[in-house]
Amino acid sequence: MTSPERFMNEMPQPEAIVDLVEIAVRHPWPKNQSEKDALLKRLGWGHGMKSPANTNDARDIADHFHLETGDDGPPIFATSRELDGLMESIHLQLRLDSALPDPQTTQCFDAILSQLTDLHGEPTIPWHGQRGLRKMWNVNGIDIDVTYNDSRSSLTICIQDERFFAEVEAYARANSRE
Repeated sequence: MTSPERFMNEMPQPEAIVDLVEIAVRHPWPKNQSEKDALLKRLGWGHGMKSPANTNDARDIADHFHLETGDDGPPIFATSRELDGLMESIHLQLRLDSALPDPQTTQCFDAILSQLTDLHGEPTIPWHGQRGLRKMWNVNGIDIDVTYNDSRSSLTICIQDERFFAEVEAYARANSRE
């Protein structure tokens, strides 16, 4: 089976996923290129294909990775986003939105939540009062955002700098047209 087929049909082991998250939050968020390179090296990532992110801002860059977990599980597709040369976030795409609903994905989500709760305590409820299939933790000034859409078996984890994200969120609220 090819990597894309495995990605669409298999789930990585929850322990392998949580290990990656823990590596990312073990140290303070990178503030420069050498710290970013050190984080990517700890995660076992080489530089991927850089491309503009899905915004109209040319300073917003996405670096794409195809990550093997080392446990014979399927690959994880990851994106590191940076703005003005600073790393903003890392997104681990564990299942695509187009994947069929799958009980194995629900079990993986539940296992990830259980392991992260054991490590970091109860999750906080994300902004806008969302509940249920989205959980967040803040560890070492870094947000861990786990989101699961059970109708499509989409499972993602976003790891981001809390301060940077708070600035973006404040700007968005101040400039929203409600």
